[in-house]
Amino acid sequence: MNAIALKKRHLSIHTYGYDYTKQDFIITVSLFCTLTAVICFLHKLNVLYTLIVLATLVCLLPLLISGFFLYKKEKARFEAYCRYFEYMKIYFKTYKKIKIALEHAKELFPDRSLMYACISKAIHEISESGDYAKALAYIEKEFHNSYLRRLHQLFITGEQHGSDTVYENLDLINYEAWKEDMRLHQNRKRVFRYMLYGMTLFALALSYYGVAMFADSAAMIYHDSKYQLYTFLDVEGILLLFMLIYTSFVNKKWIRSDD
Repeated sequence: MNAIALKKRHLSIHTYGYDYTKQDFIITVSLFCTLTAVICFLHKLNVLYTLIVLATLVCLLPLLISGFFLYKKEKARFEAYCRYFEYMKIYFKTYKKIKIALEHAKELFPDRSLMYACISKAIHEISESGDYAKALAYIEKEFHNSYLRRLHQLFITGEQHGSDTVYENLDLINYEAWKEDMRLHQNRKRVFRYMLYGMTLFALALSYYGVAMFADSAAMIYHDSKYQLYTFLDVEGILLLFMLIYTSFVNKKWIRSDD
């Protein structure tokens, strides 16, 4: 299931090929709404402002869920790309034939994976037309990257002309440095995400501390319209800021054509 469209609420959740049913969505909404309702209750928000915060959460939750699945998809694409790149070099240097190398590489991936489908199309194209560039373009279309294009160009040259220089140049592609840079970048982003979780919890705790200060000395302030408005803006602002920063962290492609 690639997407869930809840037409009554005009929500669309892109799951990027991962299974996620309406029942899963209802459970997710229930959990997040319960947690948010507790936060609103602790901040002494009235029913109206609590409902507005919950409505905001329900509207933004599809972005959070889609971002989570996009992160999973991009991580899987990166891992598949690395596995393909590394093993195809080995298989091509061993068998000197693109089709045979692809057939061996295909066995490394699950049947339902994107890379498996791309390799299958490439093998079929080679069998039908013998056009290596067109065949390998099926893989490049989904995993567009300058290192992959260079790898495939060398494969085609080696297949058509055969040269020890080609096999030597395969080892000169500076792929390992790019791979390590990408891993370091994603590790830094993961640390920032954990920092975001911590800072959000700290902001909520600090906000609640400000509310609890009036519990004994001036409990009537909770019914004041200004208190309700400012506290609502505080809670709503924390929610919106968290969603904005979180989605900016996860909604990024790992493999880019300009790399």
